Amino acid sequence: MLPQDSQFLVAGMKHVANNSEDLVSVVRGLVEAAVACVGSNMGSLYLLDEKRGVLTPFVLHNIPESYLEGCSEVALGTQCCGRAALHKTPWIVSDMWTDPLFVDCRAAAIAAGLRSAFSVPVLDGNGKCKGALAAHFRETYVPSPYDLERQSLFAKLIAFALARSEAKTDLAGAALGRR
Repeated sequence: MLPQDSQFLVAGMKHVANNSEDLVSVVRGLVEAAVACVGSNMGSLYLLDEKRGVLTPFVLHNIPESYLEGCSEVALGTQCCGRAALHKTPWIVSDMWTDPLFVDCRAAAIAAGLRSAFSVPVLDGNGKCKGALAAHFRETYVPSPYDLERQSLFAKLIAFALARSEAKTDLAGAALGRR
C-alpha cells in the first residue's frame, strides 16, 4: 500500500498521461485544484523564460486584471514567484501591502485587493526550475507546512505534464527531421 501522498501523485500522473493531448487544459485543472486545496479561488502558474530571466503567465485563475497591469511578468528573483523560482524553495508573502521585498508590485496588489500569496517552484526531474505555482488571497495569510507540501505535490504534477509535452514535441521534431 502506497502512502497517501504517493497515491495522490500516481493518480495525478495517470490523469496527466490520459489527458496530455491538451496541455493547457490539464495544467489549468491542476492549478485550479491546487489553489482550491489551500482555501483560495485565485492562483497562477508562471513559466520561466530563461533567455530573458523572467517568469511569464501560463495559467491565471481568477487573477484580477488590475493586478496583471502592474505585475504581469516577474523578474527572476523578485516578488513571490520569482524568489521561489530562483531559490527553488517555497516563498511566502503574508502581506503584499507591507512586505519590503514586494515593493515592485505593491501598487498593483493594492489596486486589485490582493493581500498575500505564496509560491512553490515547479522543478523538472533534474531539479531544473520550469516556473512557479502560486496561490493568492484577499487577506493576510500564512500557509501551513501541509499547505506548502500539498502545493509542492501539485507542482510536481505540473512539471510532469510539462515534461510529457516537451517530450512529445521533441519526438515530433525528430520524426519530422527524418523525412
